[in-house]
Amino acid sequence: MFLRHSIIVFTTLTLSYHTINSCKLEDYFNIKEVSIEDAVRTSNVVFRALSTPLRNFDTEVLTAYFDLVTVYKGEEKLSGWRQLNNYFRKINVTFVTSEGPDCLLENEVPREYVVFANLVGDQIRASWAAKWDDEVDVRVWEALGWSEWTNWSACSVSCSTGIQQRTRRCLKIECSGFNIQQRHCNLFSCNGTVTPLSLKEDKYFHPSKDRWRPVPDRATAWRLQPNSYIWIPASMLFPKELDRNIPREFALALTLRIPNVTIGTVFSLRSRSKQHIYLSLEVAGSDLKFIHATEKGTDVVRIPTGMDDGKWHQVAFGIRDESILDAFVDCEWSRTEILLAHSLDVPEDCDVIVGYLFTGDIEQLTLLKDPRAARLQCSTTQTSIEDSDMEFTSNGFNLLKRKVTKSRTHRY
Repeated sequence: MFLRHSIIVFTTLTLSYHTINSCKLEDYFNIKEVSIEDAVRTSNVVFRALSTPLRNFDTEVLTAYFDLVTVYKGEEKLSGWRQLNNYFRKINVTFVTSEGPDCLLENEVPREYVVFANLVGDQIRASWAAKWDDEVDVRVWEALGWSEWTNWSACSVSCSTGIQQRTRRCLKIECSGFNIQQRHCNLFSCNGTVTPLSLKEDKYFHPSKDRWRPVPDRATAWRLQPNSYIWIPASMLFPKELDRNIPREFALALTLRIPNVTIGTVFSLRSRSKQHIYLSLEVAGSDLKFIHATEKGTDVVRIPTGMDDGKWHQVAFGIRDESILDAFVDCEWSRTEILLAHSLDVPEDCDVIVGYLFTGDIEQLTLLKDPRAARLQCSTTQTSIEDSDMEFTSNGFNLLKRKVTKSRTHRY
């Protein structure tokens, strides 16, 4: 695998001059139907790259610019004439197609593609390209003989920057690529960090702490049933707050897994004196709902998360400036919702409730005084490791003790 590098790709196409409709880059490449698996099999160079806005000239040559993200196949074929680790290098790629679609190529925001090509002499000749997404990525790797990635392991620390890993297995005699990925997690400071799941007092666990069971395949996580929850006064978690029980602005970071489609409250702040005033994060099928009820009415923000896949997910939220909600899902920014001005009124005399009527597994639930710390739950920069001697295990941290043969860093 390579670091991301800037490359320039020249694509030669026959364009139709009478067209008026706009289209996207992949429309030019996908005139013929090709499966991902067949494209991998018939190509000796396959890579993932990010395109920048395109320029359309009154010629038959279409020029596209790419930043290289990942080489799936053919790294050894490229290394003889290209040294991308040290400097920029132009790559001429001819897309084998007879005619473009009836549309005019438009300038667009950068998009990621998987390009399938063959090295012919000193030229990269590509026959197909597909828009990159998680499903395409998995299909390319599986076509090359790799199993699906495991879940990311638990973070090694609760704050001040730790490491988490995931692994996969080669299902053939030999696979091109790497079998371990790791990234930093919980990069926020430990100052002002509150973790309700680490409470020692049994009286805050309902009906009792004995009903909170560890997850069999995740020793650091708890399995909750609808009758298992935490209910604690916020003043017990934030004793140093002078004028209120909980900060007016804060961030919430969670790691959880939902075994099937369910409902329930993952986290809630509820006023003790006015039960109809609350701030709540609830499961809604495969998504999460942020609900804020005040004297003036109720705001509901739905956050797509795809949690019905039975995998572990990391989600974080920042509440700031009395009207702004920032949401991050699996390390990526998801959305920023601007509610009515001054509408986010966190209850002053509130209780903290965790897991009420909720069914699922929770590993992390961290409250942070800095609302902008939500983006620090986990990094988008990943280090890829190739360890040919690795014995498959679900405990990713034992892998760090083994000798590795290669290590490269990627930013997705």
